[in-house]
Amino acid sequence: MSRSRVLGLIPARGGSKRLPGKNLMKLHGRSLLQRAIDAGHEARGINRLIVSTDDPAIAEAARAGGAEVPFLRPAELATDEASSLDVVRHAMEWADQDEPGAFSHLVLLQPTSPLRTAQDIDQTLALCLERGCSTAISVAPAPKADLLMIGENGMLAPASAFGKPVILNGAVYVVDWRHITVGGGFIAPDTAYYLMDEHRSVDVDLSEDLERAASGLKS
Repeated sequence: MSRSRVLGLIPARGGSKRLPGKNLMKLHGRSLLQRAIDAGHEARGINRLIVSTDDPAIAEAARAGGAEVPFLRPAELATDEASSLDVVRHAMEWADQDEPGAFSHLVLLQPTSPLRTAQDIDQTLALCLERGCSTAISVAPAPKADLLMIGENGMLAPASAFGKPVILNGAVYVVDWRHITVGGGFIAPDTAYYLMDEHRSVDVDLSEDLERAASGLKS
């Protein structure tokens, strides 16, 4: 089988020290988890959508919301120390056993980005596919345009001297399957970026972030 399918992965562990239970918190009637599931299903480029969680309650909510939960994540991948890349690799190993040789790309959709849309997903994925990049990520305008960067000559210069300053917003990560298999990460020398509006780039980590996301839905 030639690798041509795209796997959508929603990581949603049960533990959260700063905002306990945040993945199941409601935002205008839908949980953060459900909003990620809905966006993943609406994205035309995703062929299969799964949720990776260690929490039976989240697994039950995910299944009720229309997502697959084909496994419970091992406890060692549900700690504060476990990285998103570890979770991605674990899901890829499962997928390669379930559908050998089927997937060419993986799209990571964190529930903590509730204002991300299916269009954001599809456009980020399209960048990766059309340009043949190792990865593509969503970004937002940097909050401070006067950030300093170290230039090629080792001297400090305004970030704006190198183009429009941006930051990762955590909404969409697209990775080429082979790139991760050989040890690559989310950022590579050929990473493409998709710019999202600042007001939709809310990353929910605290209760005030949830309030900002609610305000963003009204605007």
